[in-house]
Amino acid sequence: MKLIRLVLMFAVVSFAISGIMFYLGDGVIQATWGAKFGEIGVMAIFIFIFLIIIYSIAKAVAKGAAAARRKSFPQNNQDKL
Repeated sequence: MKLIRLVLMFAVVSFAISGIMFYLGDGVIQATWGAKFGEIGVMAIFIFIFLIIIYSIAKAVAKGAAAARRKSFPQNNQDKL
């Protein structure tokens, strides 16, 4: 359930960012509604993939840091096994 909520949140955020980027970059060129929605959708796909990659990297780094923090260090005169 958490994964579905996370994916939906990333999808909504990516569509919002792509909509804002489209609005800011809207120029003189007139396009149909289909072309506008298509451009927003394509931008949203790239932003979504970027967010998933960044989230995966951050999650892996956090998991590695937590594992290193929990790792017990050997006491004096003890071998690591």
